[in-house]
Amino acid sequence: MQDPVLIVGASGTIGGAVARRLKAEKRAVVLHGGTDSDRLLSLGRDLNSPTVSGDLSDVETVAAIAAREDLGMDRLSGIVFAAARPFPHKLTLRTDWTVFQDQIDSQLKALHTISTGLIPAMKNRPGGARIVVLSTEYVLGMPPQKIAPYAAAKAALTAYAKVLAQEVLKHDIRVHILAPGMVPSALTADMPDEYLAQVADGMPEKRLTAAEDVADVCSFLLRPAGDTLYGTVVPVSRAPRRV
Repeated sequence: MQDPVLIVGASGTIGGAVARRLKAEKRAVVLHGGTDSDRLLSLGRDLNSPTVSGDLSDVETVAAIAAREDLGMDRLSGIVFAAARPFPHKLTLRTDWTVFQDQIDSQLKALHTISTGLIPAMKNRPGGARIVVLSTEYVLGMPPQKIAPYAAAKAALTAYAKVLAQEVLKHDIRVHILAPGMVPSALTADMPDEYLAQVADGMPEKRLTAAEDVADVCSFLLRPAGDTLYGTVVPVSRAPRRV
């Protein structure tokens, strides 16, 4: 049996696109979602791939997933961290702290918990192992207004991944960081179509970044060819360059 890649947030737009891309390349995947949603289960059926669910910021949940040898969790070749949780788009001073905490828990805390729970089994495996962490292009340059909880959580996530990339390299594990541009998804669901159209019109190519764009680069970073990019924030965006 092929050593699998765990896709955290597979029920989301980007996570689902990554799963489909990897399966098209004949790679084994384990699909994770926060709950056993219809979307997650449907994706599992479509790709003939196993699914797991639960809050990955919870130590016991991660331990239970790590113990699933029947899914190959003891021989993971990679992890794609594409967790995303919608949040209200409000001015910072009108945003309750609980929104910040929810974003921090679903991003930084979840990545730390799965890293401590799953990375030990990934050390020094034949061919190495690779972890791709989904950040955002908003960590490059000035972020827009009304996204402070999301931007703060992603900034912390990015800093964590940069440090982790240095610490686990000696174990033949590469940690990559992707910074996608705005992708139509659950995170943009409360934005008017007119606004999204205006944003797209301001792009050099007159279109938003697609989930498939992110999946293409993610696929590359999960192969040895992308190893030299470890610890680097790699933009994946149709927007004007931010750096």
